[in-house]
Amino acid sequence: MAEAVVSVTVQKLGELLLEEPLFLFGIGDQVKQLQDELKRLKCFLKDADEKQHKSERVRNWVAGIREASYDAEDILEAFFLKAESRKQKGITRVLRRLACILNEAVSLHSVGSEIREITSRLSKITTSMLNYGIKEAIGREGLSLSDSQRQQRQSFPYVVEYNLVGIEQSLEKLVNDLVSGSEKLRVTSICGMGGLGKTTLAKQIFHHHKVRRHFDRFAWVYVSQDCRRRHVWQEIFLNLSYKDENQRILNLRDEQLGEELHRFLKRNKCLIVLDDIWGKDAWDCLKHVFPHETVFTVGSEIILSTRNKEVALHADPRGALHEPQLLNYEESWELLEKISLSGRGNIEPILITKLEAIGKQMVVKCGGLPLAITVLGGLLATKSTWNEWQRVHENIKSYVSNGGSSSGSKSMMVADVLCLSYEYLPPHLKQCFLYFAHYPENYEVHVGSLVSYWIAEGMVMPVKHTEAGTTVEDIGQDYLEELVRRSMVMVGRRDIVTSEVMTCRMHDLMREVCLNKSEQESFVQVIDSRDPDEAEGFPSLSTNTSRRIVVQLHGGAEEHRIKRLSQVNYINPRFRSLVYIMKKQGHSWALLGKVSFKKMKLLRVLDLEGAQIEGGKLPDDVGDLIHLRNLSLRLTNVKELTSSIGNLKLMITLDLFVKGKLLIPNVIWKLQRLRHLCMPSDVDPKTKLDLSTLRNLQQLWDFPVGQCDPRDLLAMTSLRRLSINLSSQDTNFEAVSSLSTVLKRLRGLTINVPCEPLLPPVDVTQLVSAFTNLSELELFLRLEKLPENQTFSPDVGALRLWQCGLVDDPFQVLERLPNLKILQLFEGSFVESRGVDCRRRCHDASCLHRVKVL
Repeated sequence: MAEAVVSVTVQKLGELLLEEPLFLFGIGDQVKQLQDELKRLKCFLKDADEKQHKSERVRNWVAGIREASYDAEDILEAFFLKAESRKQKGITRVLRRLACILNEAVSLHSVGSEIREITSRLSKITTSMLNYGIKEAIGREGLSLSDSQRQQRQSFPYVVEYNLVGIEQSLEKLVNDLVSGSEKLRVTSICGMGGLGKTTLAKQIFHHHKVRRHFDRFAWVYVSQDCRRRHVWQEIFLNLSYKDENQRILNLRDEQLGEELHRFLKRNKCLIVLDDIWGKDAWDCLKHVFPHETVFTVGSEIILSTRNKEVALHADPRGALHEPQLLNYEESWELLEKISLSGRGNIEPILITKLEAIGKQMVVKCGGLPLAITVLGGLLATKSTWNEWQRVHENIKSYVSNGGSSSGSKSMMVADVLCLSYEYLPPHLKQCFLYFAHYPENYEVHVGSLVSYWIAEGMVMPVKHTEAGTTVEDIGQDYLEELVRRSMVMVGRRDIVTSEVMTCRMHDLMREVCLNKSEQESFVQVIDSRDPDEAEGFPSLSTNTSRRIVVQLHGGAEEHRIKRLSQVNYINPRFRSLVYIMKKQGHSWALLGKVSFKKMKLLRVLDLEGAQIEGGKLPDDVGDLIHLRNLSLRLTNVKELTSSIGNLKLMITLDLFVKGKLLIPNVIWKLQRLRHLCMPSDVDPKTKLDLSTLRNLQQLWDFPVGQCDPRDLLAMTSLRRLSINLSSQDTNFEAVSSLSTVLKRLRGLTINVPCEPLLPPVDVTQLVSAFTNLSELELFLRLEKLPENQTFSPDVGALRLWQCGLVDDPFQVLERLPNLKILQLFEGSFVESRGVDCRRRCHDASCLHRVKVL
């Protein structure tokens, strides 16, 4: 992970040198020297990251580089912010100008000294490579963690497993597809997370009697992460040809080998299994020998297994793609029972019953992962007493992950298999993966919040040659999708209209890998409110080397224990993020009392969701958190926002959705880098805000027309999502409709008008027709009748109606919307009258197969 941290720092230093040379006048050479030193060390970090598990010297060496990179970024960013602030004040008086020059000279000298100190630290780290044998430890020949894992993981076709559960239907379908015959070579891909049984399924296909009759020649090659083209081609050819040809094949040059293998595959009906292929580049270097032309081919087929869905789609976009699913509870128990209890005729039935009861509890911890169940079953098969099974049950995580050995077993265990996926991640995704260590077990992660954390911490960097209009949020979504494609993260819910991942989660065993790696990298310090030892051990945070702290809040936590979590005097001042995560949404257990941020000035993320703060007000010193980019007060009891919030010039995400009424000083306009702003649903009437400077906003929730000028929205030309709260006294939509001429990128719109029984229904025809590019529309207002279907944007895919009181049958309009995919009719949205049966019409609409009525 250190490689990713250094990469970000090197890039930011380069941007400063290129874009802000005046600010760095006098220290530019020192900044350049620091960048060069980091670049030199970065060359060794990829190998060092992989070897650090074997050597404490290497581990400490890597940690030193990581910490120096963080410190350099913090120092230069603080200096840049101060210099920019002075520049914006536009001092004109001579005396003030003189004071400014003197202050800048002092600041330059100070930051120059700090940069020299960091560069000196890095130089010592470089010297230590030679003096303490670290360079030799990094480059020493021998197996790295991934090398040894690959050797243990290697598959052989003759090793066939017989305890099979839950693959019968998939096996039959894949076999029938394979032997159905085709003139063109096809690729059948089996894709999923490590331990899901991809290789097991491929072996069953490989040895199936129908397959054996259909094909003439067979080849099985284990590819792994270290894909060597010549080796793979040779193995395929040696498998397919007769033994007396072996020596000749081994002596062929690369071009001869490829040409002869290509010719052989065109003349013979062959089945080739490429097991455990990891990247698109691996497929690209192998594919040239596989004949895709239809002339002279006789129906050869390829099966590949991979953890990365992108590889499967790249190899053959039209090929068969099979994604094995996790076993359900019944299948899981059937597999565990076969392995652990079959052939136990010497055990009394009453004991078998007891063992079954405890076994059914243990199998749940395997999360339906066949490899985990197989490991557990193999272990239990060696235990014959209830006490032995109970001991395994008490230490189930250790036994499943490491086979019960605290030091790890030589055999390939579940954790090892899943670790391979982490080791193969590119550096920037390793950081993003480790961020999941923030979340409790079985937690449904909101992707929008997760990506906002990544962005705030600089983990998502804009890349060159991206499509026009691509935002940093889009890149963050791409990172998440790549983790999904690599089978490291599981999708919880997708947006039906856009197909973006809305929520995600991590398999329990993959999460264990994440937690272990996070601990190794000192990535995040987790405080569990249920754990009295951790709560009492809160002072240890002052010496913890982690840059992040997360407080996981669970129901039933004792109040005095939670209060200790607010004692920030114990916190390491170099923390970059402080996040509160509520296990149960809608409940607040974080009774923080009085808080202070004086010793947390490097924070980039401050998420206090659900916290109850003494006096209902953030302290003024929150304005000293000049590095802060993400601040969430969601569901807190804050009643008044401090004006010092206007000092937070780097703020990107600001969530003010508090539990009650909130008084907001007119300082939000100063946060001109804001991209996401969520206002409270109940803004104090005394609040008057100017938001006209927020030109970078992407999302704006609950814009209060009563406290803001609607014309401010005209400057927000980048808006993609807008939610507006209108007054019940003023439902003239002309001002809102006029926004359509400038909000060209707007895709989601929510209009909220408080419903009062004495007020007449409103006409939204002008509003709906003005926004022609909307894909999502949400209306909280009294309507009675929908506009005609041609009034709506043809792109509308989601329509949500609340308290509309529709009298006329809305389905006569809704059924004519060509791209409608989700329809939500909430309480009070539809009034049954004039012979219209609401429930019947909803049922009819849901039968259109493109509308989901909730």
